[in-house]
Amino acid sequence: MDMEALKTYITAIDEKSFTKASEVLNLSQPTVSAHIKNLERFFQTTLIDRSPKHFQVTPTGEFVYRRARQVLGLLEKAHQEVKQYHEEVGGSIYIGASYTVGEYIIPSLLKKFDEKYPAIDLQVRIANSERINREVQQHELDLGLVEGKVTEQGLRSFPFMEDEMVIIVPREHPLRHGDGITFDRLQDHTWITREGGSGTRAMLDSMLVSSNIRPRKMITIGSNHGVVQGVKEGLGISFISKTVVEHTDAEDLIMQLPYIRATARYFSIVTPINEEEITENVRVFIEHVRGLYKLSQNH
Repeated sequence: MDMEALKTYITAIDEKSFTKASEVLNLSQPTVSAHIKNLERFFQTTLIDRSPKHFQVTPTGEFVYRRARQVLGLLEKAHQEVKQYHEEVGGSIYIGASYTVGEYIIPSLLKKFDEKYPAIDLQVRIANSERINREVQQHELDLGLVEGKVTEQGLRSFPFMEDEMVIIVPREHPLRHGDGITFDRLQDHTWITREGGSGTRAMLDSMLVSSNIRPRKMITIGSNHGVVQGVKEGLGISFISKTVVEHTDAEDLIMQLPYIRATARYFSIVTPINEEEITENVRVFIEHVRGLYKLSQNH
């Protein structure tokens, strides 16, 4: 059902003229006529008997007119209720974000939320996933946006976005030169990684074990940007989020290596498992995230 057609129909009857309706609605007269014809086609009846000298609403046209006014009235009421709801939502949300999410995902997410709910104050703390989970568990944060698995007691989580992990290799690294890469050539290299407790570090450790890769040395850097910069400087290889790589202009460092399978992980929303501990503001925020990312709607 075309709401604009209903509005046009009501105006035409109120003004008792297609010409006046077109002036009130700032529409062309053919557009007004087309709207009325579409309604008549939809209801399969004549709504208005019209001729150069007559403008008469039919009995069925009266039925439609009354219902149309009710429909538009209800829509306007709903609009006002939604507007009032948004204006009434206020207070604060304390959000924790792991480094990857906090540095590269959450800024645009918060911008959209702030535009929709300007009365809610947003406070974001960025730390590694382990710390964010712990602070949600201890009620220091309302919710967290983290990477990796959530195993702490008293928490529930669900994914909202998939993230691919990639290997980045310095431009002048030995692996980029030579005839081919054997399994032995993948051994005994320096790897750059995040600190313990980071979801990225957990993914790297898991990959090294599952792929039987033996590092010569591990260098730990406490930020994603630092890890990528280390690879750019030729310090070593890393296994890191593709999201990070794309946001740090390092796509040219991505290299597919044999014997190491591509891996994906999820960014997840973490909240207390007890529903009563989740505030209305947090529910609104979660629904906002669900609306932005199709993945969260399927879990």
